[in-house]
Amino acid sequence: MNIAILGAGALGCYYGARLAEAGHRVTFIMRSAYEPVSQRGLQVNSIKGDICLPHPRIARHTAECGPVDLVIVSWKTTCNHLLEQELPALLHAHTRVLTFQNGMGNAEAIAQIVPAERVFIGLCFVCVMMDTPGIITHLEKGDIQFAPYTASAAGLQTAQELADLFAGTPIKTSVFMHAEQILWCKLSWNIPFNGLCLAHGGISIRQLFTMPQEVERARRIMNEVYHTAELRGFPLPTEIVQEQMRSTAAMGDFIPSSAVDYNRNRPVEYEAIWGTPLRLALAAGAPVPEWQQLAADIRKRLTH
Repeated sequence: MNIAILGAGALGCYYGARLAEAGHRVTFIMRSAYEPVSQRGLQVNSIKGDICLPHPRIARHTAECGPVDLVIVSWKTTCNHLLEQELPALLHAHTRVLTFQNGMGNAEAIAQIVPAERVFIGLCFVCVMMDTPGIITHLEKGDIQFAPYTASAAGLQTAQELADLFAGTPIKTSVFMHAEQILWCKLSWNIPFNGLCLAHGGISIRQLFTMPQEVERARRIMNEVYHTAELRGFPLPTEIVQEQMRSTAAMGDFIPSSAVDYNRNRPVEYEAIWGTPLRLALAAGAPVPEWQQLAADIRKRLTH
């Protein structure tokens, strides 16, 4: 398949390299890493096996790439205002668009440009970083959950076809009918852990776990997200809180994405990860005092 990675940062480069490894034609659309990658190639150092792409297909702008069969949007949600400008050059009459972005509201933004039945969501559960341009470090996990933006039998079948693109790679995939269910699944981790590492000034998971009171605070916030999903009609697996707490403790020096953005003075994805989901929680009547306090702490951090 002919695939474009729109916004090829750490996450986009990791999954794009896996797709290239599986034999697909992948073009990485990148800005800051363009020159280093054009000179030295793309290197992925992964717990699941390293990948070296000495001469990957790269572009600075979508017009250089042209229409493709699949667009994977992996830039930060703070760039979504560029979708109308950048996405059309990648589209032909049957192009599907898959968002690998954090939080809520992304598929809705894409569906303003692409017919809703051709929009899909992929939730990536992965610890991946790019501290040096063009060199990706994959530390933990990597599984992807897929769902159609609009629930239908045809959409579910296409979501399975997208999941099957990763056959032959170390990435495990699963497919769901309802996008909101998998969104809450990832938010159950992102809201507490991405949020607390950000609220404490851009710290790592290891540093957070030196503060037992904050670890317990994360558990309480996660329980609030769990109950919100249930009230919204998308119950999560009963073991998810315990499993997330266990797996997070093993992440060590990993710094979540919003904490990295804060440390590098880049825009933070507040609205997609905390703002929109919190409004849905309150509209559903969910009691979320810990989550509300965290959101207030993050807003305070971002205004100083």
